[in-house]
Amino acid sequence: MGHFEIGETVVAVRNLGRVRWRSGVPKGAVGIVVGVDWLGDARVNFAVDESMPGKTVEHIVADGDVRRLRAAPRRLTG
Repeated sequence: MGHFEIGETVVAVRNLGRVRWRSGVPKGAVGIVVGVDWLGDARVNFAVDESMPGKTVEHIVADGDVRRLRAAPRRLTG
């Protein structure tokens, strides 16, 4: 952990910011890493409002605030 890559998909593991003020990100929100600063913190665009598909909230997050999403291994049935 501790290393983000641009384009990586992440999920918030806790509420980030003021969710009630619509400037925050709720736990479980999915986002895309759009930048990484020199400290290793990621700039992430989170999709937070299902009623408005284009609405995103940008947050700077540390490694402990988000978890990477990985594709599940594909099972071959035969």
